Amino acid sequence: MKLSEVQLVLNNFQRALLAEERQGFTNAGVLGGFNSFLRGILPRLEKLFPQNDMDLLRKLAQNYPTLNPLRRREAFSELRRFLQEITIEAQDALGQSQSPLEERMPKKQEIFDRKADVKGNLQIPPEQTNTFEFQIKQSVEEKRESPKPSPEGSKGSKSKSTSLRTRPLQFLKGVGPERARQLELLGIHNIIDLLKYYPRRYEDRRKRMIAELKDGELATVEGKVAAGHVTSGKMKVVKLSIEQAGSFIHATWFNQPFILKQYPVGTQVVITGKVRWQQQTPEILVTDIEKAGVNSRTDVSDLDAQTILPVYSETARLSSKVIRNLIQGVLERVEEEFPEILPQEVLRQWMERPLAHREIHFPKNYASLSQARDRLVWEEVLFLQLAVARLRQGMVRQGSPPLLDGEELIQRFYKALPFQLTTAQQRVIREIFQDLAKPQGMARLVQGDVGSGKTAVAMAALLRAVGSGYQGAMMAPTEILALQHFQSLEKVFTPLGISVVCLLGSQNKGSRESALAMIENGQAQVVVGTHALIQETVVFKALGLAVTDEQHRFGVRQRTMLQSKGESPHVLVLTATPIPRTLALTLYGDLQLSVLDEMPVGRKSIITRKLSERSRPKMEKFLDEQINLGRQIYVVCPLVDESETLDLISATQRTTDLQVRFPDHRIALLHGKMKGAEKEEIMKNFNAGDIDILVATTVVEVGVNVPNASVMVIESAERFGLAQLHQLRGRVGRGSEQSYCFLLAGNKDSRRLDILCQTEDGFKIAEEDMRLRGTGELLGTRQHGIAELRLADLSRDGHLVEKAYEMAQKALQNPERFELLFKEVLKRFPPEDIGVH
Repeated sequence: MKLSEVQLVLNNFQRALLAEERQGFTNAGVLGGFNSFLRGILPRLEKLFPQNDMDLLRKLAQNYPTLNPLRRREAFSELRRFLQEITIEAQDALGQSQSPLEERMPKKQEIFDRKADVKGNLQIPPEQTNTFEFQIKQSVEEKRESPKPSPEGSKGSKSKSTSLRTRPLQFLKGVGPERARQLELLGIHNIIDLLKYYPRRYEDRRKRMIAELKDGELATVEGKVAAGHVTSGKMKVVKLSIEQAGSFIHATWFNQPFILKQYPVGTQVVITGKVRWQQQTPEILVTDIEKAGVNSRTDVSDLDAQTILPVYSETARLSSKVIRNLIQGVLERVEEEFPEILPQEVLRQWMERPLAHREIHFPKNYASLSQARDRLVWEEVLFLQLAVARLRQGMVRQGSPPLLDGEELIQRFYKALPFQLTTAQQRVIREIFQDLAKPQGMARLVQGDVGSGKTAVAMAALLRAVGSGYQGAMMAPTEILALQHFQSLEKVFTPLGISVVCLLGSQNKGSRESALAMIENGQAQVVVGTHALIQETVVFKALGLAVTDEQHRFGVRQRTMLQSKGESPHVLVLTATPIPRTLALTLYGDLQLSVLDEMPVGRKSIITRKLSERSRPKMEKFLDEQINLGRQIYVVCPLVDESETLDLISATQRTTDLQVRFPDHRIALLHGKMKGAEKEEIMKNFNAGDIDILVATTVVEVGVNVPNASVMVIESAERFGLAQLHQLRGRVGRGSEQSYCFLLAGNKDSRRLDILCQTEDGFKIAEEDMRLRGTGELLGTRQHGIAELRLADLSRDGHLVEKAYEMAQKALQNPERFELLFKEVLKRFPPEDIGVH
């Protein structure tokens, strides 16, 4: 272990942590992103500290940009603890006498006291950084004037209460202007925000005997300070020797020499921290210390056998202890801020709301904590379900035209199909027809795995609308997909005498005006398009059914605009991305759910293999054989062009490589930055079999249908979500030939890809994806309000989501009985602020 290298790596790590913290965990503290910095420093840390577990760093390097700020703050606490551990390890290895390391490591106090209004960048000279370099951005902190206190009402407790609630936090006991600014960085602006800043974990603070401690565990010990000393040099290591019934333990801190004065020899103390038992005398890396018998949580009853301490996400200047004390100071306001909103008959199965807010912060025992969390998770999901339901309620529940005719058309359609409908397709079509026959607007979500036959179901629904004298509209997220739907519908509907038109943003003026005229006069019975369909210039004569495909690519308001084109048409939403039931209930609680859970007979399963870079030559030989058999191939890359910050192969580079490797084969490149006409031309040629290998980005992720394509190669597969990989795999396996999917994973830690090799069940894969990556990545769900879920974890709180769904249905049917509940939803999600676009 070279001293200079260790100094540099630990220094850089410390400074990057501080810079990212100052930027408010926005992935902007380091040039190129904090996750890029982690990717750069990871190989150095693995080399210098081979015995340490680097899993946390690997996960953060991959997932940091997708985490919400709260999750990032939580991760930082673990990163700081990790840095502390490797610093001690480095000192143990190099010996305390080697003071240059100590001198290079910045003092904690120096770091915290640096002023935030320093302009410019901190830059590590390139000659000092062997394999990575970065610049730490230091923000210019805005000079904000401290808000002036609003005059408190002198009459009546109500005005006083309102004043306290809206009063700036800086006037709370223990909070001044500077601390108020620090709290704002955590999203805490008032008392309600403070009470809703929930603990990220809990520590069991039962006092333990030294003899029963185990290496690596978190423990609390009470004893008397027997001795204390601090090392010389810039890095001050403080050690107190704690005696308990004749046994000793060393308590350790870094850069906190004041500990010696605060806790002199003879003081009875209670310490908590991580135990290291590598010598004869154990050591504890202290995270908390207080004098025995002195406890800041005076209101917490009987801190006896089951002492549970809440631990909050913290920053460099705001410790969990400070936050805990602030929350303790406002705890008496929970009854006022969180009054009960449930009728008595519902309340019987849940903990009371004010009590739940007390217990989530300072639980009496673990049973009580579990009940409090259940109540608050259930309530949180319920609020979101009701808020999303209210967005659609106005237009969905208005009267829609009953669609009852067209039976002869539908029967002719069935007879012309080259295949037999599956039992699942027949069941879903029946459910849709029952909804269409009612005057209340249909609002149905059809989930079907890749290749389960959603298009045939949508065609039957459109025929019902046309046969009843109305128009049908089908909206797709991309031009490629819209064009493909248009070709499929035209092929099937034209023989039935139905006119289909296509409306795209890239059409020329003449084609567009002709299509608009046909839509307005009713000549166009079925209209297929992209976002162009919701523009103001599009006027329908009589829109009876609106179908949106791959719904997660559209926000609620876009669907609303499509509905507004008709007199409240029926709405059918299709998705090939299997959504775990818990997520579907949370986001689409007011939509009826249909599932196509059966695949067409005779469809062959796709052989899926995970390959390393070493297997590339063998794979390329196989690709050559497939092309010679007349098959076509997709190669999907994560990037369009080369990136300076990411060491990934781009689609452009891979196209060049393949042209060199296969000079006799026809290779083309397709990506989202191309113009519509260019993309259309390439897809037309690929469909016609004039292209052997199509190199693309995820623009081919959904809906693209080329039956002759039998091989899907995915480069840097570890960069994609499991659900997305499943979608990409679904582009092959559409013909009669055996199909293959190869996942090229450069990262050795790609075990999560194994599930794709084991199953083709999209719902199982989606559940696993949600468990591994959280909800935000699955659907880009931030727009749907999932970011508002502070406590709920949809991958493990399924039973509470189901209960919330049942409650939401009751509340929507009897709103007058749940008046207080709806008032609270309005307060939590004001209509003008809901982040759905």
